[in-house]
Amino acid sequence: MGHLKRMMNNRKGDAFVFILILVFFILTLSAILIEYSRMESLYQQVEYVLQRGVNVSVEYAMLDEYRRDGYSRMDSTLAEDTLYTYFYESMGLDSDLNKYADNQWVYQLEIERIDATADPPRLTLNGTLKTRSVFSFLTGEVRLPFSISSVNVRIEEGGYP
Repeated sequence: MGHLKRMMNNRKGDAFVFILILVFFILTLSAILIEYSRMESLYQQVEYVLQRGVNVSVEYAMLDEYRRDGYSRMDSTLAEDTLYTYFYESMGLDSDLNKYADNQWVYQLEIERIDATADPPRLTLNGTLKTRSVFSFLTGEVRLPFSISSVNVRIEEGGYP
């Protein structure tokens, strides 16, 4: 404590340099935290919208003729087609799955695998969210992996437990 007090009372300018270093450190840390929260928020928003799209695709592709008998079956091809329609129409992605806002590129979805099974009705979407950091001179592009799944299982007699 005495050393800090002596440095602050020093007339040679050491205190000014110390304060500049401290301010630089605080601003850098603040910028990193703000960028981290921005990336986390973007990831959460995209994950939420993707989950909704996968759920909608599974529900839309359910085969009603089997529901009468208490079974769950899905048209897996229709589920995949519905998911891609959701990407283009509801999420506003282009044909390369890029998202633009005010003519500025925001992110791109890279779909690695879509697994759709008819029995039990399940759709799993695996991929990566690719975006840029504000600190692009340091990190370049950022890749955030995701795995979204939706299952429609009946818990009734005749269906799957």
